Amino acid sequence: MNRISAVSTKVLSAASLRKLEDAGLDCLSHDFVLPTYRKDCNSVMHDTVLVSSQNALHGCNWEGRRVLCVGEATAEELRQRGAKVHSVHTNAASLTREALSLDVPCTFLCGSTRMPTIENGFTEAGGVLQVVEVYDIIPNGIRVNPEVEAVLFFSPTGVKSFHALNSCHPRAFCIGPTTAEAARTFGHEALFVTNPSREGVVDLVIATLRP
Repeated sequence: MNRISAVSTKVLSAASLRKLEDAGLDCLSHDFVLPTYRKDCNSVMHDTVLVSSQNALHGCNWEGRRVLCVGEATAEELRQRGAKVHSVHTNAASLTREALSLDVPCTFLCGSTRMPTIENGFTEAGGVLQVVEVYDIIPNGIRVNPEVEAVLFFSPTGVKSFHALNSCHPRAFCIGPTTAEAARTFGHEALFVTNPSREGVVDLVIATLRP
């Protein structure tokens, strides 16, 4: 069995790397972006909070807050912090539609670098949205073998960081449709998982390249 080379733009667990290796994939695992958390953030004004990244979870006291979020892993951590998870979504567009249907003011905890999906949705619908930036993203890319056959992307910022130092376009396996769209703008053939998780992306790689 020929080995397949891959690179993950986020550090994977030892179990995920072992699963890839057992399937015949040699995967370089590296954090292509790093979050830096802000210590001084604006206060959360509203009882309903929107979260699209686990990086935002340090941003407030979650006890008793109603939260709409992206991803089951984020939802589970929110529950552990005492939040009342109203709904879990696979992407920001779905989250925005559900939040607007509640017809209440919302607070969006986010990073300084983000896609405009949620903010644009609220603006177009005339909804009330407080935006609180609680972290920043620092590029941390490295050069990879240009012959790499697969790349795992977990955010649009990860896609940009990859291409800041690399010009190759291996098949991309992405955590969701927004990240896949970002990958396509750089020329990748991109697939994405319907339930976002790192493990899901790993499973998609194996199912596609080692059917």
